[in-house]
Amino acid sequence: MAKGENIVTPFGAEVRLLLQAAMAIFLGTVVIGILNGLDVIDFEHNTLMAHVHAGTLGWITLGFFAACLWLFSAGQPLSGWRARTPRPLSWGGTVAIAFYVVAFYSGNLTARLLGGILTLIAVVGFFAWVVAQSRRVRLSTPHLGMLAAATTLTLGAVLGVVLGIWLKGGLQFLPEEFLVSHPVPLIVGYLILAGMAISEWRLNPASVHSPASRAGWAQVALPFLGGLVVTVGAVLNSEIIIGLYVPLEVTGVVIYVVRLSRHVLRAAWLAGNHERLFAISAFFLVANVGLFTYLIVSLLSGAYGDPPDFMLIPVWLTFAMDHAMFIGVLTNVLFGLVYEMAGGRRSFWPWADHVLFWGMNVGVVGFVVGLIMQEAIIKQVFTPIMGASILLAMVTYTVRLQTSTATSIPVKA
Repeated sequence: MAKGENIVTPFGAEVRLLLQAAMAIFLGTVVIGILNGLDVIDFEHNTLMAHVHAGTLGWITLGFFAACLWLFSAGQPLSGWRARTPRPLSWGGTVAIAFYVVAFYSGNLTARLLGGILTLIAVVGFFAWVVAQSRRVRLSTPHLGMLAAATTLTLGAVLGVVLGIWLKGGLQFLPEEFLVSHPVPLIVGYLILAGMAISEWRLNPASVHSPASRAGWAQVALPFLGGLVVTVGAVLNSEIIIGLYVPLEVTGVVIYVVRLSRHVLRAAWLAGNHERLFAISAFFLVANVGLFTYLIVSLLSGAYGDPPDFMLIPVWLTFAMDHAMFIGVLTNVLFGLVYEMAGGRRSFWPWADHVLFWGMNVGVVGFVVGLIMQEAIIKQVFTPIMGASILLAMVTYTVRLQTSTATSIPVKA
């Protein structure tokens, strides 16, 4: 495609709906996160669980659904159920996840199980649509990455429902290790694959017009397998299986870094546009994989029990990994997509783009450093910087989305 030409999605309204709903649910996550990070309120477990799921499902997964619709429909002919289902899937997924988050707040296990089942139905629906579309598009590396991420998300959603049944007293023959296996494929499989795919798609838009190379296939397949083996290893308490994660995940990320480094370094870091949001996510992705690799090596060395016990992992390390991934990787790429769906940098508060980029990313670095050093004062200083920047961005981008009708993404030469 020529420079300046646009890729148009027929699902602009659905993508906009999903992104707006994602930001609305994310609002609760950010407010709780600020108060918790400042140690102002000692939240109960149910509230913290709602905080986590509002971020991972309400913000990240609804945003992931939007990215899937955008990528797999852009420039593609659609007919039949593939053309009709995205709208009910978008509404259904939004309602299901919103209900699920409220169910976590309530602490009612029956409501949580129902919310999990409804969310699983929405996830399976989007997965089926992505699989169907993948048979009709040229499978580039970003397409493969999103397909693999959707597969891992579906697996994690199934495990979540199984866990909900277990907590309700059913399936008691299953081992207690299912309590820790549910989030593992989501964090080290789904989120890493989604972050790599979206950042490559937007930093190198021309990549979606070429079939994935061998390096591209390896970039996707190795982390996908890494997420699976560490999940199986966690369930079986097998050090050998858990250890396979390291070469698989690290090799895949190294390939990603080599393939994308030129585009990351060429990003306009000082300009108030979206490229730097996608570029900096690559740095956070490497940092997150580094933290998780450190965790795996510590597990295998006997630092957390022999055989390894995921329940012994220190909370500070889990929180550091989570925020490096949730904010550093996924929130950057999703705000980049929101920026583009809103039609780019607009006259409404153009300075807010700088506040979002520098405030959020400096804030999350300081927050993670505070967790790693276990220094509460560092965490308390950077928490409001990160949170306030995100809140400002949500206000700014919501206004821009409401006044935009963009359905296309510019293609760079």
